[in-house]
Amino acid sequence: MVAICVSSCGSMLVCQPASLACQRERPNMSTLHGYFRRVAATGLTTGGPVSHHPGIPAAFNGEAVPRVNQDQLAPTQLAGVLTPVITPLNDDRQLDIDSLERHVGHLLDAGVQGLWVNGTTGEFYGLDVEQRARVVGECVRIADLRVPVIAHVGDTSLALALEQARAARKAGATMVSVLPPYAAQFSQDEIKTHFRALAAEAGPVIAYHMPQIAGPGLTIASIVELAADGVICGAKDSSSDVLWLRQLINAAADAGVEIPAFTGGSAVSDLGYFVGAVGAMSSTANLVPRHLVAQYEAARRGDWDETRARQRQTDELMAALRLPGRTSPTAIAGIYKFLLAALGRIDGARGVAPLRDLTEDEQERLVVGVIGLIEKLDDVQPSPASV
Repeated sequence: MVAICVSSCGSMLVCQPASLACQRERPNMSTLHGYFRRVAATGLTTGGPVSHHPGIPAAFNGEAVPRVNQDQLAPTQLAGVLTPVITPLNDDRQLDIDSLERHVGHLLDAGVQGLWVNGTTGEFYGLDVEQRARVVGECVRIADLRVPVIAHVGDTSLALALEQARAARKAGATMVSVLPPYAAQFSQDEIKTHFRALAAEAGPVIAYHMPQIAGPGLTIASIVELAADGVICGAKDSSSDVLWLRQLINAAADAGVEIPAFTGGSAVSDLGYFVGAVGAMSSTANLVPRHLVAQYEAARRGDWDETRARQRQTDELMAALRLPGRTSPTAIAGIYKFLLAALGRIDGARGVAPLRDLTEDEQERLVVGVIGLIEKLDDVQPSPASV
């Protein structure tokens, strides 16, 4: 079985229990597949609009689970809102640990079900191996086994991705994610070799689909093939292409390979849930985690009216965030940081070099048009199921 995370970018994740972080042995695949079979018996309370999909598993959302058992965590236990965490930096552009602790603490209090570290929103492209590993280690410490910590380890080559993966595992990451090598074009066979090598090193890989950065990457057929071989255990799709997501879920079902899916694009969370996604890895969860957790819970109980209503509110927030000339993922990360600093959740809004700071006019526009909306949307008490 395979967990697929669908978002607005595109890469692959490696699922690795933290207890194996400093070991060479691979996870017990029979244990994982046994869990997959149990997940396949679960579903949305309404049965869901997609009858073949296993639905949203109850892990981290059903009965209260105060701590994650890292030794037994299977990939498809991931469900709900997994936040692509921003990386707070000080004026010297070094990790601001105090700000990270406050921010992650707010996310956990809001009921998010996991942390996605060193992704595009986390500005991985501006951090070296040591810096990325430190972010992972601090998030692992702050999370304190309450939720899984997924570390993105993508880089421009297999050798560099393996180096990042080793550092992340040593830092205690529950799982690692990786984009296909994105500085050069490779054939399907070559990309599959890339993922097979990473899986041999770190365990089954979760596919992260982000064609905006990494090109087409793996085809749906390749993902299903690698999943059947135990190489891929999931994926995050950041393309915001719900047709692609639906085709992936259908292809996996036809092949007898379950693929719990996550949406990553903030604009398609509701559509993703409707076609069978088990959660969202939306960058806007940095700003309004309670709102997105509430949307997930609405979808999980089959309340599509609330799911759509909350999506409209997310769309309103995203529209208010847009600044002329600041539409790239890099620029959006800077906007998130400014807003979090304005809200007092972090101390500063520094981005990785060479990202320029927001102008005074841009800052004023965001304060006037966005802060109140964030406070309104985030004023949602998490349900007992998400605590």
